Amino acid sequence: EIRVILLGDSSVWGYWLENEHTLAAYLNAAQLTSAEGKRVVVYNLGYPTISLTKDLLILDYALRYQPDLVVWLFTLESFPYDKQLFTPLVQHNPERTRALIADYDLQLAPRSPDFVEPDWWGRTIIGQRRALADMLRLQLYGFLWAATGIDQDIPFYADPEDYKTLQKDFTADESYHDLSSPLQIEDLAFDVLTAGAARVGDVPILFVNEPMYIGQGENNQLRYNFFYPRWVYDEYRALMAQFCAQNDLPYLDLWDALPPEEFTNTPIHLTPQGSEMLAKMMQDALLAMINGQ
Repeated sequence: EIRVILLGDSSVWGYWLENEHTLAAYLNAAQLTSAEGKRVVVYNLGYPTISLTKDLLILDYALRYQPDLVVWLFTLESFPYDKQLFTPLVQHNPERTRALIADYDLQLAPRSPDFVEPDWWGRTIIGQRRALADMLRLQLYGFLWAATGIDQDIPFYADPEDYKTLQKDFTADESYHDLSSPLQIEDLAFDVLTAGAARVGDVPILFVNEPMYIGQGENNQLRYNFFYPRWVYDEYRALMAQFCAQNDLPYLDLWDALPPEEFTNTPIHLTPQGSEMLAKMMQDALLAMINGQ
C-alpha cells in the first residue's frame, strides 16, 4: 500500500462526523491507486485543538510507521505563537516537545509554565491514580463502542440550516492575537512548518490551507468569520504563498473552496457533504504527489 497520513485539527479528525464521513474516509472510499498499481490508504491523524506544534508532535511520532506521503491541513488560527503550547497533548509531553524545540530551533520557550511537570508524588502510582482510573474506564468503554459502533455523541441534522451554533453576524472588532498590519513571517509559527518539512526527510509533504466559512452577515466587510478579520487572513495567505514558493514546498490553498452551507458550528467544521467535496478536490493533488509529479 501507499500510506498517506493526514495531520490537522478537529475538522480533519471529524468533529460532528460519523467515521465514514471524515476526510480520510472519503479519500479511502475513492479507492485511489498509484501509477504502479498500489492502493492508496489514508490514515486520519487529525486531533482536536488548533496548534501547529501539536501537529508536529504527532508527525514526529507517526514517521516510525513509514508513511509515503504526509498531508498537513491547517488554518491561520493554528499559527499564532500563543496557541502553540496551549493544547494538553503538547503540555503533557514536555520532553518530546523540548526535543523538537532544540532540534529545529523553534521560537518556543522550552521551560514554559504551560508544560505539565509532575513532581515526585505525581509520578507514583498513587499520584497517578486518576489517570489509571481513566485508562481502565476507557478500556471498559471499548467493549460498548465495539458492540454498538458508536464512540462519540454526534447530533444529526437533516437540514444544514439547523446548525444553529455557527455565528453568522460579527462584531466590528478587527483585532487578532495582538498582531498588527503588515504581518511578518516572524509573527507566526512558520518555523514549525519548516521543522515539519525538515523532519519528514525524503517523504513528500503537502501543505493544505483548509476551507473556511465566509460569512455574509453583519460586518462581513470587516471579518470573514468570527475567527478572522479580513486584513489578517488576507495577509496570512500572502505570507503562506510566499513561504511555500521560497522553500519549494507543495501547497494547496482551498480557503474559499466550499459554500457557506457546508459548515456546522465553527468556521472550519464541515458537514458530511462538505467533507466529501473537500476529498474530491484533494484527490488529484494526492495522486500527483504519490506519483512524483
